Amino acid sequence: MVLGGLLKRMRPRTAYSEEQMADAFEKRLGSRRPLRGVGRFSQVFREVDCHRGRPDFIGIVSRMASYPTMHGSPHNIGTACVLSLLKSRSPRSLSTLTRLSHLTRDIVLRSVRHLVASGLVEELSPDRFILSGGAAIFDIESTAFELKLKSPRRATFQAQQYTLFAQRVWIVVPPSLVSGFDIYRPVLGRWGIGLATFNPHSHAFRVVLAAKRGLPVSREHQAYAMLRLVGRAVA
Repeated sequence: MVLGGLLKRMRPRTAYSEEQMADAFEKRLGSRRPLRGVGRFSQVFREVDCHRGRPDFIGIVSRMASYPTMHGSPHNIGTACVLSLLKSRSPRSLSTLTRLSHLTRDIVLRSVRHLVASGLVEELSPDRFILSGGAAIFDIESTAFELKLKSPRRATFQAQQYTLFAQRVWIVVPPSLVSGFDIYRPVLGRWGIGLATFNPHSHAFRVVLAAKRGLPVSREHQAYAMLRLVGRAVA
């Protein structure tokens, strides 16, 4: 108890809350000044449920408004799973989609009908389907940000989850918390996760460990996250 209390008092404290830090970072992301080492985004989304986590922010390079066929697209887990299994040039049948997705035929059929109605999938025949507008979802470049005032271990775990759907992932912390990530640097480097500091008062942003661009680990999670963002963009 004594040691635990001592360690708690030794933890660096900040003069602001995570909410205040997030508000300031949102303004910084929306400013005309690009984040050095990160770039500028055409659209920024805050706290989007991505099935395996809820990043504080997701930045998009290209405007989603340029994909009109995706307006009103559904964004549930089953639909994302089916969408991830479809190809642009190789038609797939309902039976194939059912086998590969491990979903019931009714769920697959319902998902396919939603995708066709929204313009994401084209029906070549009553039992042959290919990606059409939905192919654009997998070309959307996204960057996920996790802001933390404490808990480096949890921040690292959450950031790993975001590699399932995002091309780049960053952990953003106050300058006083950087040393807490020293033991996690090998993990961050292995996953290509970036580490940066941000001061909500001065809006100063500094890269400590650069994020590496990589393909999303899961096509299904990428489809789910991008469908969620499309729904937010056109709401």
